[in-house]
Amino acid sequence: MNWNPDEHYKSRAVAADYDASRFSSLSGRVFNRLEKRTVTKCFSRLPKGSTIADAPCGTGRLAGALLEAGYKVHGLDISEAMLDVARQRLGSYGKNFTCEVADLKKRPSSEPICNGALCARVLMHFSLDQQIELLTGVAQLSRSVVVINQSLDSGYQRFRRRLKRWLGNQPPARFPVSDKDIRILLEKSSLREVKRYRLLPLVSEAVYIVAEKI
Repeated sequence: MNWNPDEHYKSRAVAADYDASRFSSLSGRVFNRLEKRTVTKCFSRLPKGSTIADAPCGTGRLAGALLEAGYKVHGLDISEAMLDVARQRLGSYGKNFTCEVADLKKRPSSEPICNGALCARVLMHFSLDQQIELLTGVAQLSRSVVVINQSLDSGYQRFRRRLKRWLGNQPPARFPVSDKDIRILLEKSSLREVKRYRLLPLVSEAVYIVAEKI
């Protein structure tokens, strides 16, 4: 699959169809509910009312779960089109949801602006070196907790990915990672893993990792 994730999601057509194409099926609805529940659980150590950076925010799907749980959210995304969808979806939360267009790989080092940060459904699109660059930028936004989502690499998951390709399903993650890769990613981003959650391990390679800043 030859595509550039930095450009792909800037399309208004892609942004408008993003949620429906992934989460409208029965399996998609189940995964969506489980993922939202897991994300709020990952931030349970933060008191309600804390501000969480959602980077990338995308269409605001996970930001909505955090807002509903009582947090404030500041979304950052490279795509204005995706953020427009998020603004429409989350407008009822008023000032508890803010957002801005930003490229986290190019964001200059600055003081943390949020109590925690979420980096979901993006790292697996990039090579490990680029993942480190992106996650370092996300970690700079947070004063404490950083939650990331990854796609695990294993013999079983490689078999599943081949089967999905053969069946013509949605292409799997381009750069799944091993436990060794995760350790390198976190260390190079000045983070330390404290907990992880698997999402439907028999049918999904998704894992959520709760980390703290070193």
